[in-house]
Amino acid sequence: MASTSFAQQTPLYSMYMFNEFAYNPAVAGKNDYYTAQINNRYQFVGIKNAPVTATLTLTGKHSSLPMGWGGLIYNDSQGAFSKFGVYGAYAYHISLPRISKLSFGFNVGLVKYDIDMTKIHFLDDETNLTESMYTSIRPDATFGMYFDTQHYFIGASLDQLFNNKIEVYNDTLAVDNTFNRFKSHLNTMAGARFNIAKQVKSETSVVARKVYAAPWQIEVSECLTYANTLWGGLSYRTEDAVVLFLGYTYRQLLSFGYSYDITYSALKQKSRGAHEVFLSIKFNKK
Repeated sequence: MASTSFAQQTPLYSMYMFNEFAYNPAVAGKNDYYTAQINNRYQFVGIKNAPVTATLTLTGKHSSLPMGWGGLIYNDSQGAFSKFGVYGAYAYHISLPRISKLSFGFNVGLVKYDIDMTKIHFLDDETNLTESMYTSIRPDATFGMYFDTQHYFIGASLDQLFNNKIEVYNDTLAVDNTFNRFKSHLNTMAGARFNIAKQVKSETSVVARKVYAAPWQIEVSECLTYANTLWGGLSYRTEDAVVLFLGYTYRQLLSFGYSYDITYSALKQKSRGAHEVFLSIKFNKK
């Protein structure tokens, strides 16, 4: 007997609103300064071989031309399975009336996918595979669009555009090999920013995620910022978790953030939620 399962293949971030570039390359160059950021996420704490994701991003804006650029490096591992990616990104910005901008961006890079067979324990002791490590290196790309105004924004991106096959071994008995391909993930985000008091700003955002054969996932977030220094908020993610996050920004240059996912799905019986931290620095303002 055989069975097939479907799930996401790319990392998820609870504090997505503080690093939109990790999802959408069209965000590159949105601000008049460079930003370097490190994210670390520990998913499903308490479950053995749970996913751990580390991400490093760098984005900036051209000094005179309407374009931005960026770079992304990430490592996503779950027990015997790991994925390491390196990307370069480019975005072009079009100025529109009423202080709004429309940008288009893409990133291109390489992804290395590893399966460490020494970390897999088979129920059948006679199982014999020829390799202890299976590795695939493939090109990858993401396309994105982003529309931004003073108070509103909306964006969408589609990743893993090449749908590359993950070649582990040649299975002559397999009827359909489409299950071992990188599938494109659609990420859409929209939100609004307003001043609700003299030193208090509000940003409300909604994210919708979709991947082949898996249901839509919707996440709604509210973030409040006081005096451009202290911020915190709450998110609700369908069929998964409620997220609490907070952070601090020093002189509008150095920012630190932490989030905790309170799992309410069936995984709550085994998982103690998820932890995520990030550190970012802004420099070289245009």
